Amino acid sequence: MQQKHKIFIPISIVFVMVTIVSLVFSSQLNAFKIDQLVVIGANTLLFVFSLYNVAQHNKAMQQTNPHAMIRGVMGSVILKLFVLGTAAFVYLYNAGENKNINGLFIGMALYLLYTWLDVRIGLTVKPTTKDVSN
Repeated sequence: MQQKHKIFIPISIVFVMVTIVSLVFSSQLNAFKIDQLVVIGANTLLFVFSLYNVAQHNKAMQQTNPHAMIRGVMGSVILKLFVLGTAAFVYLYNAGENKNINGLFIGMALYLLYTWLDVRIGLTVKPTTKDVSN
């Protein structure tokens, strides 16, 4: 397996584990008044954004500017925060009385987990060496 594909493995494992836990323990989640669809929806959004962010981190490592990586990591975290914050507000507005606050709190915890994974993976990606000799 190529190195650039290996960096997606931790995020994929978290996605699969959270999805399996949400599906298998749905009755226990309902007992705690947690809507499994909210958790799965938040998990899916976070997974998609994390895949995009890690791909951007990998792309930024190919540049010769050392500040490009830091800008890429910080920019992706801010982008994910605003987009997912907007998604949460849209959900709260549209759900009305049926909103599931406990599910949103699980989504916020997942946001922290995925963001930590994004940054950790982004900082451990090795730059590819380019031949600069003529």
